Amino acid sequence: MEVSRVIESAAEMTARNAAKSAAVSTPRLVAIAIDAVADAALRAREAEAVTHELRCDACDEVIEGEAAGHGLYVWVRGDEVRREEPPLCACCATAIGITALQAWSIEEEEG
Repeated sequence: MEVSRVIESAAEMTARNAAKSAAVSTPRLVAIAIDAVADAALRAREAEAVTHELRCDACDEVIEGEAAGHGLYVWVRGDEVRREEPPLCACCATAIGITALQAWSIEEEEG
């Protein structure tokens, strides 16, 4: 509902800007990165992300403030390598870090 209202507002603003630029006799150089509809969609997505609560990827607990750590997922699709760093709570970040360190030191001992 909110997104459609923002898109309608952006479309109206684009129409007004087009009418204004047609009325101006001297050409002006205007640099914009994206059109009004794309900008409205981006702002709606950013607002949605702000209201989304942060959850630990391992235990799904709500994280207050900033994440204590981040995991790392790496996968390949065709020629593209994708990477994701999901948030972790303090308990899970510590447990995963200690487990990785222990596995690494066992591997070094075995040669």
